[in-house]
Formats: sequence, structure tokens, C-alpha cells
Amino acid sequence: MRVPAVAGYFYPSDRKELEKMLTAFFEKARKEVRERENAIGIIAPHAGYIYSGLTAAYSYASLPKSPKKTIVIIGPNHTGYGSEVSVYPNGKWKTPLGEIEVDEEFADELIKNCKLVEKDEAAHIYEHSIEVQLPFLQFLYGNNFKIVPICLMNQSLEVAECLANALIKIKKEFLVVASSDLNHYESYEITQRKDMELIKAIISLDLKKFYQTLEKLNVSACGYGGIATLMSLMKKLDGKIELLRHSTSAEINRDYSNVVGYGALVAYY
Repeated sequence: MRVPAVAGYFYPSDRKELEKMLTAFFEKARKEVRERENAIGIIAPHAGYIYSGLTAAYSYASLPKSPKKTIVIIGPNHTGYGSEVSVYPNGKWKTPLGEIEVDEEFADELIKNCKLVEKDEAAHIYEHSIEVQLPFLQFLYGNNFKIVPICLMNQSLEVAECLANALIKIKKEFLVVASSDLNHYESYEITQRKDMELIKAIISLDLKKFYQTLEKLNVSACGYGGIATLMSLMKKLDGKIELLRHSTSAEINRDYSNVVGYGALVAYY
């Protein structure tokens, strides 16, 4: 059992309080976002819910009401623990909304198809980027789905392509959640400019341009490997990625000098 590491910190640890917060987010998001039956994945932020929860809800509001049975969640490794490309192998993940089972068979298939992936729990113990996505999924689907948590210390194009190729080979319906915040700790004006350039690259599905934009503009998006995996997958499936909402931490704390950017995007046919 993987127990919560950031409940009571990034999001409420009390079930009723968490449900109330999520209900408010989804009520706002659903006024502007339509459900897409043909959604394959989303990009969603992973900061504290008071900062990025509403933007994340825009991503989740675009997902179909009936869940794909397996949801692959790809997040960055903030802690430095564990292996370079780590899949949580089996067991369950717990949140205040209940327990979710890991799809062990899917994880095994992924490892077989991409030799860069390793079974590893250490990378996941204290990592928040995957955990904070789970209550959104549970709010939508109860606990009637399985997860494949993938934590990336190595977020190279090689890893993204390997994961996308591996996912394509798996003969099972799935959704992908790419967990990432965008630019970090610069002024509002700089963050807006950097985020919009990166979002343009994401929507273009041009992976070379995406990595060049990260490097050239020094965009500090933390989960770019998961985003690149989803981009690669959509390119192979001849799909699209669309921006649903962009926001920043300044909208909450009014600090325009030290800002984090958040994006909600949906990938679909």
C-alpha cells in the first residue's frame, strides 16, 4: 500500500473537505469545458490545490464520464530517489477518497516493451506529482479503474519516445495523465511569455521544437517528459492537443514577481 505523502499539505486530508473542494472546481470547469468521448489523455498541473486545482479540473472535466479501465499517470521525480524511469509495480495507492489498484499486468507489459523502464517503489514514496492527480480521478470515476504510476528522473526525448512506442503496443484501452506545472519562479510577464511559447510547441506536436523551446527559453516546466510522451503518442495516433486553460499562482497570492504557471490541455482524436 502506497500511503499519501502530501494529504493535508497539497490537498485536504479530510474526505468531506476534499470532496467539497473538488465539487466547487468541477462546477466551474464544466461551465466552460465539454466532455470529449474520444479523449486519449490530458496534461494537468500538480501544485497545491488552492493554486492549480481549478486548472487541473479543466483537464479532468474534458475526460469521458465512463472511464478507461487503466490510467497511466506520468510525473516528474522531484525527490531524486529511485531509478531513472520508475514504474510502481503492484499493490494499491491510498488517498482520502479510497484505494486504487495498480494494473500490474499493464506495468509488466510496459517494461517488456520499453527496456528503459524499471520496477521501483522508491521514486514514488515521497513524490507528489502523481499522488495529487488521484483525487480528481476518484471524484470522476470512484475507484473503478486501475493506475500505472510512472515517475521520470530521466525526461529525455529518448525516454518519451520509448514510453510512447511501448504504450502503442499494449492492446488495452487506457488514458494518459501527464502531470506537470509550467514555468517556475519568474515574473508574471516572463512566465506568461515562456508558457505560451511552450504551449504552442505542445499543440504543434513537434517534439524537436518542444525540447528546443525548453532549452532556448530556459522554461522550467517540471514534467516535460510526460508531456513529450503524450505528444509522441498523439503524433503516432494522428491526434490533437488543445489548450483548455492557462493560469498562474499570481491569481491566488497576488505575487506577480515570483510566479508558477499552470496549463490544462486535452489530447484527443
